[in-house]
Amino acid sequence: MRIKEIKWKKIALFSGCCLLLASMLTLISFVNARQKAMPCSAIEIHIDESVPHDFIGQNDVLEIINANHKIIGRPIGSINISLLEKKIMGNPFVQKAEVYSTVDGKLKVDVIQRDPMVRIISMHDEHFYIDREGKFMPVSEHYSTPVIVASGYIFDTYSEMQIPVWQGDSSTTDSTINHADHILRQIYDVAKFLDKDSFWNAQVEQIYINEQQEIELIPRVGNQHIILGSTENMEDKFNKLFVFYSQGLSKIGWNNYSIINLKYKNQVVCTKIKL
Repeated sequence: MRIKEIKWKKIALFSGCCLLLASMLTLISFVNARQKAMPCSAIEIHIDESVPHDFIGQNDVLEIINANHKIIGRPIGSINISLLEKKIMGNPFVQKAEVYSTVDGKLKVDVIQRDPMVRIISMHDEHFYIDREGKFMPVSEHYSTPVIVASGYIFDTYSEMQIPVWQGDSSTTDSTINHADHILRQIYDVAKFLDKDSFWNAQVEQIYINEQQEIELIPRVGNQHIILGSTENMEDKFNKLFVFYSQGLSKIGWNNYSIINLKYKNQVVCTKIKL
């Protein structure tokens, strides 16, 4: 008799839990259905200020959202959230976009802009950026950001370089596109190095690619051309330059040399200005 009583208690407890779960699911379904039917009351757009640029503003995002149909007044459940995210991400100045709705019928949009690291000026006088993720982005007609400029004998165009040269499929036989020594890859690596080093970032004004496809640095102080050559052993080259700056140029004078060549191992080769 005792055993039967215990079984009935377990059955009653299990049944109560099932009933509670079913009630909760019904309530959630009711709330979801009500929320989906609720008309969109407002669109709130937030652009992350940790990336300090003005490539895209709230009005630009709003135009993308309302491109085909006005969103406000439409039932929340009829709004294709993932499609809106894709449309916003289709803007070349957007790195990330997240769209979601709230329980009170608002549509919220969070946007992170792309962050340029270097501005490329090609031989065709075409301007475009490489951002911090190593991806190419166009310049804006309405906004320009102060980043280091790379110019000279650069023949690549923005339309050709939509896929970053250092992110291609390594299995492809096109070594020109995917080779690590590609000049745009090297420009990006130099810009990244300068960006992380406050001293050199303050010293170097411009990156220049000469006719031999070598990297030259144009300093802010002095009239020298600093020949880096390639990015091979780049940190060692900058260390050599620092020693030369601190022990050589500071004593001899900033304007006595026209060329400082860092290409050769364990030495700095300088060319004096011809009088």
